[in-house]
Amino acid sequence: MNLLNQNLSSRYPSITLPRALLQTNKQQGFTLIELLVVIIIVGILGTIALPQMMKMIGQSREAEATNLMGAMNRSQQGYFYEKSEFATSAVQLEVPIGNEQNYVVFVNQGNSSTVGGLQGAKGIDNQNKGTRDYVAGVGYDPTDRTYSMVICRSIDKNTNYSIVGLGATDTTIGTGTVTAVTGGTQAQCDGSAGVQKLE
Repeated sequence: MNLLNQNLSSRYPSITLPRALLQTNKQQGFTLIELLVVIIIVGILGTIALPQMMKMIGQSREAEATNLMGAMNRSQQGYFYEKSEFATSAVQLEVPIGNEQNYVVFVNQGNSSTVGGLQGAKGIDNQNKGTRDYVAGVGYDPTDRTYSMVICRSIDKNTNYSIVGLGATDTTIGTGTVTAVTGGTQAQCDGSAGVQKLE
């Protein structure tokens, strides 16, 4: 006799339950409705979370460009301090480049004391990697003897976040053409070229 039957027998001696009523039928597994509800919930969460996840992956890849542009800006400033001119190749800046996975990084080959120290990071595959092009510039004001630095990124969805005219010419020494940023006496982004300043 099981416990329930014993309890009932002790209270009500004349009542005994058949074994068939005392045995419970436990179902194994899930019903089709339960599975469908779970699949629908997972699908809804996936459609909400996937775009945000892809955006975060793109932003983490962009950290490569922002870090390099910051390092190159500081190197341009030090180079100008020592030589009274801006570097025209990445080799001159002694910033280690060439192992980037998401960008081609280079220095403007036309840099001068009037143009400023300009550098760029061209995304290897912006559309599929969720990245954007970056440019940076250093300016020097000889009157005040002050430096100004800026980092700009593309905000133009129509060009898949590529900056028009930005491109490397020699990746072995890190030279190229940089657009959408100016150096001179005050470094600034050219908003009309579809870029914005990083804060």
